[in-house]
Amino acid sequence: MRKIRTFRYFRPLERGRMDFHPEESLRCDDIEIKVIDRFKEDLELLVVPVRSLERIGEILADVGLNTSRDFFEEQCREVISVPEKHFNEQTGQGLLTFRVYFRNLPVSLASINGRALVVLCLHPLQERDHAGRKNYRLAGYAHINSFDYMDHPSGALRPSYYYNLLRVSTFSTNGKSLYRQCGMFATIFSIFDELTKINGVNVGYANFGKDNRGMQRSMETLSRLFNKGYDQFPVDSYIKINRLFRSRRWSERLVDISEDDSRIRKFHEKILERGDRFLLQQYATYESFREMFERLRSYSRTSRIYMLPGKNGEIRAAALAINWGDYFDLTLEKPRGLFKLVASMKITERILWPIHFTGEVGDVAKLLKGIAYLYEKKHKVHLSLMMSQPGDPYARLKRSVLRDPFVYFTMYNRAKEYQDLESSCRTEDGRLSIFTETPLT
Repeated sequence: MRKIRTFRYFRPLERGRMDFHPEESLRCDDIEIKVIDRFKEDLELLVVPVRSLERIGEILADVGLNTSRDFFEEQCREVISVPEKHFNEQTGQGLLTFRVYFRNLPVSLASINGRALVVLCLHPLQERDHAGRKNYRLAGYAHINSFDYMDHPSGALRPSYYYNLLRVSTFSTNGKSLYRQCGMFATIFSIFDELTKINGVNVGYANFGKDNRGMQRSMETLSRLFNKGYDQFPVDSYIKINRLFRSRRWSERLVDISEDDSRIRKFHEKILERGDRFLLQQYATYESFREMFERLRSYSRTSRIYMLPGKNGEIRAAALAINWGDYFDLTLEKPRGLFKLVASMKITERILWPIHFTGEVGDVAKLLKGIAYLYEKKHKVHLSLMMSQPGDPYARLKRSVLRDPFVYFTMYNRAKEYQDLESSCRTEDGRLSIFTETPLT
């Protein structure tokens, strides 16, 4: 049976605007939603612009909770670093579970998508701080990254959501998980659903490990309960050990074009030439791409755009290299197969995430070898992560024995609009590729 809960939506005073400035005044709207969680106690459900998290004390004061930013950030670190499982606990299929420990919260996350919203599920406790405000436990956390994609049938930019960092606390009492066994994730999903209606968003997407059957069942059930369309897209992620494919020779030929606006613009043009028909391309305009890159490098100075030049200085191949080590530490838990060997080498704390490849396959291969050498030698980054899906022209370059299959999924409200978009993005051989090359997957 569904019950009513209320979430508090903090947003700009100016209605209809989805971008935020850290210091601007926010209004708070109380939004009632129907939920199916079985949690019997009260919850404070908050939706907060990520760029306003530095003012979380003001927001918590409004709801009578502990205003300490240190306390809030510690709660976030504990929940965000909940293990992400990529194996089936019943069959044992799958190879790994990992934890991500973010550095410098919330600044690091705000640098990735400035329009993002953060969903916080707070469980007020009886104990109080020195000012008499209730302490709380962070029961659930999620990011809603907001972006505009090109709707090819209409030629218009439309708003969409990319959900990530979906986490539910593993806190347990008497041997039982307090929040994971009561449908807390479904409550987060209810908030997602309501926000799509409020902000006119038709479609959103996210991902999970292919062998995480529990998540797959949950998404299928929730899409049915909320009367949403649901689609899945298989994607493979590969981890490559930089030392095994790096090249000093090609690293010496790389050119850093991070300060060259005309070349970055040309780079973006080439990205669209290669993949303008991705479903939900997040950077359909140069302005959106440039904004993403400027945010990225304002926080991560070691994340850069490199090109392999031709004889006349033209772009033969190029890629955006993101140093994930500036954002977080990653640890593998009880790894299996070759992932166990990688864990024993203690080289997972820094990972390179090269995306937006452009150029002929042979030229991109040289580019990646050069980037791998540069980042290992200069920044002590020993691993590269790459993603591939059916039809990827660079699939051969990305493959590795260290493979972790993902499933990306879309959910949508208006079937006709989504189906028209799908049709416009489908290739002649029937393939449909979803966009995966974001700063944080």
